[in-house]
Amino acid sequence: MPKAKVGERRLNPSIRPVVGPRSPGARSAMFRDVVMLLYATTGWLQRVKRVVASLVGLNSAEYSIVTALYRLGPNSGIRVRDIAKYLHMAPENATTAVGRLVKTKWIVKAIDPSDARAVTLTLHRSARQRIDRLTEELVEVNDVWFRDMGPAEIHQLSKYLERILDGFDAAYQRAWEKFQSPSNREHDLT
Repeated sequence: MPKAKVGERRLNPSIRPVVGPRSPGARSAMFRDVVMLLYATTGWLQRVKRVVASLVGLNSAEYSIVTALYRLGPNSGIRVRDIAKYLHMAPENATTAVGRLVKTKWIVKAIDPSDARAVTLTLHRSARQRIDRLTEELVEVNDVWFRDMGPAEIHQLSKYLERILDGFDAAYQRAWEKFQSPSNREHDLT
């Protein structure tokens, strides 16, 4: 795929979908367009995340956990299930990644003071310092990426994305019931 030049738009305006009156067909087309944009955006975001994660010797899942702990605060112990929920990640995957991060001294585990059966996680001090330096380097990348958006638009985008994520679990459950249940597996959707 040819790379876009800096400042060049990837989407050719002449091939943008036409938005018509609100009808069931137009509504379906609108949802398809939004979903396609989300697929494209998340695909590119994953590519950037893999590059950035590799700079500090982490894989994508580990980097997500480290940055979540960084974002959630230096002094607050966070449980694995809270990280998994925050990242919309399967708890088993979070547990596996946390185990690797503890071994490589990115994360420190401690007994939860409110429940001796549970553990809390914090970033190791040296890990926090590495992410501090990385965050400074990422300012330039983010400035390029979000160059056409002001603070109010970025805040609004965050709110929209939170609303999309809030609806995901119920939508996924409905898709699973509709398309994966034994009674529907035999249906041919073509």
